Formats: sequence, structure tokens, C-alpha cells
Amino acid sequence: MTFSTKYVLITLLSVVAILLGACGSAANETVIATSVAMTVQAQNSETAAAHPSATLPPVASSTPFSLASITPITTKAPPTAPTGSQLCTASASFVSETIPDGTITSPGAVFTKIWRIKNTGTCAWNSSWKFVYISGDLMGGATVYNFPAPAAPGDTVDVPVVFTAPTDSGSYRGYWEIQSPWGLVFGDSGSGNAFWVDIVVGSGTPSNNKTQSAYDVTSVSYESDVSLIRRCTTANTFYHYIGYITTNGPVTVSYRWYQSDGNNSNKGTITFGSATTLAVSADWSQKIGSSTNPRWVQLVETAPSYHEFAQFTLPILCSQTP
Repeated sequence: MTFSTKYVLITLLSVVAILLGACGSAANETVIATSVAMTVQAQNSETAAAHPSATLPPVASSTPFSLASITPITTKAPPTAPTGSQLCTASASFVSETIPDGTITSPGAVFTKIWRIKNTGTCAWNSSWKFVYISGDLMGGATVYNFPAPAAPGDTVDVPVVFTAPTDSGSYRGYWEIQSPWGLVFGDSGSGNAFWVDIVVGSGTPSNNKTQSAYDVTSVSYESDVSLIRRCTTANTFYHYIGYITTNGPVTVSYRWYQSDGNNSNKGTITFGSATTLAVSADWSQKIGSSTNPRWVQLVETAPSYHEFAQFTLPILCSQTP
């Protein structure tokens, strides 16, 4: 082979090598990528084989959240204060009673004491209110009674309790109060006292050394009934006054009125069929300008015993000067 032939041959081989090198670059890349992929696949297979529990289950699609599934919260109106709650004022006032203090009762006698009580608070009383025993002598009664009738603020209600007198002679007293539905216990709000029942079992004890009836006057109170004043003239003021006499049993009482002007001609007799309170009254014509001193009347018991009760000052209803 000649030099020229060798040169041509070498040249051709070089060209072929260059061409093969250019074509082999893409092929080589394909080969490398395929090799990498196979390598990664092989590594994954090895990892999965070494740690089978690491394979996670597919995640299930969740139900979309819906506002319609929420129950709306309803707004409630504020509660109205019930009748007889801490939001009202509980208050009471003693008005009157049967079986006055010191009533003489035979041993073992059954009697009914009635308290008349006024609702002076802002609570309406109903059967959820109680009349309860507090202390002293129970005398056969229960310890708790429902109120017998409703009483709105300003109304009065009669509260009866049946008692049995003890068999032993002596004085007995029991104390009672009102209880609200929420447990507040109270008596007469004006005085702060409880309501009580007070009796004497036996024949009674005389108030003085003289022999007298077992029953007698226990108290007297007064009132000037302005509605019954007849008139005020240029010369006189006309009064109508009332005395309330209370006894502890059936008795006939003699009495006399005394006036500040010296007149004591008004007198009378009144019979009590039981322990109770009865009214007696009289009229008085007072000359205007006759006196600037206070005008008073006084009730005096003359039988079955003698007893001077307190004086009662009358209001000035007309001018003291003509």
C-alpha cells in the first residue's frame, strides 16, 4: 500500500470515527438514562422488599363539608321572673286576729286561731308560700301550712290554724312566720316580730286582789272615724270616736267614756259571747275656741273589774278660733 493510499485510508477512517462519535452521543445518552431508570427501579424494589409495611394505602376521598348539616342555635328570650322569686320583695303586715292574747281555754280544748295578714311587698302570694312554726308551744298544730288563698300585693289573707290546748294549766305561746318559695322566713315586717298564739289553760288569774270573772278585758284601742264627722260649723267641731274592746272569753263589760272637757256622761254595757273584739262609740261636740289644749278621750272599764286605759288624742278638724 502506497503512502497516498494509506493517507486516503487513514482520512476515511478518521471521518468514519468522527461520524460514529457524533451518532454515538445520543445513543450513549439513551443508554445512560435507561441505566439510571433501571437502577432507581431496582433500588425501589429493594426498599419495598426490605420494608413491606411502609407501603401506604390509598387515601379515600372525604365527603365535602356542608354548612347545611349544622343545627342552628336559636336565641332564647330572657326568662320572665316567676311569681315569688328573689326578684320581688317579700313583706307582710299584721292586721288583726281571733283568739286574743291571754284567752282562757279549758284543758284539751280545740280552737282555731285566724291571723289576718296584709301583703305589703311586691310578690304575689300563692300556695307555694307557707305559714311555718318557728318556736314556742306547738299546741297540736302541724309545723307547715300552705297559704289558704292567693294574695296579690296590697291584698289581705286570713290564715287559720287549728290548735289543741295542753291539758296542764298554765300560759302557752307559739311563734309563726311566713316562708317564701325560695326559703326566706319573715314575720310582721313593720315590727320585725313573728305572729303568735297566746292562751291561758285553766280558770284564769285575776288582775287584782278582788274576786272577778275568769274572763275580762285584755286591751283597748281607738279610732276617730273622720268619715262620720257630721260637720264643722262656725261654733262647733263634731267628733265621732270609736273604742275597740278585746276580751279573753265570754263576759259582760261595763264602760264609761271620759273627755278632756270633763264630760263623762257617755257610758254603756256590752256582752261578749266569746273571746273577740267589739266596738263601742260616742259623739262629742266641741265648741270652737273653747280650749287650745289637746282634745282627748279615754275609755274606762267599770265592770267586771275597774281599768283605766290610755287616752286617745283627737285630731283638730276645724279652726280653733271663730
